[in-house]
Amino acid sequence: MPWRLIRHAINISVLFSALVIAPLMTAAHFSAGLAGMLGEFAGKYLPQSTLLATEQGARRAAAARERARRVEAARSKANVTRETRARRGDALNKGSRILVRGSAAMAVGIVPVVGLTADIYSLAEDYTDVCALLRIIDEMSASLGVQDESLYRLNYCHKPDEGMALLRQQADQFAWP
Repeated sequence: MPWRLIRHAINISVLFSALVIAPLMTAAHFSAGLAGMLGEFAGKYLPQSTLLATEQGARRAAAARERARRVEAARSKANVTRETRARRGDALNKGSRILVRGSAAMAVGIVPVVGLTADIYSLAEDYTDVCALLRIIDEMSASLGVQDESLYRLNYCHKPDEGMALLRQQADQFAWP
């Protein structure tokens, strides 16, 4: 009984090969689509796939890597753009505050004591806002890949006492006309 079953299996496989696989392989010589389909089948289920299937798999993998690289580059660019827009709003806000304080100090500058007090307060706040602006400029430059000296450090914003002392020293040396 088992030999009979084995013999029927062999007969079926020979007939299947003769009637289905041989014409399919013959047709695959003349049809690139059919050859690609057989190559994909062989690549998935057989240990030694065809050269065409291997090449197509390599192309698909390279295309997937390129697509992933483009997506990552676009995502990175979108993040930089979003951060730049947010920082731009902060910079505009700081700049407008400096201008408003300067206008207010100039408007009350007519009154001797009030004008001097407003100027002192305005200068201290302007120094803080200018330092914040310089930090924003440094961060935006770094996000764009520009590697210059830090404007924040050049203007002694990291050491405000030394910066104010330098401003006082330069003001004392200034010759008023």
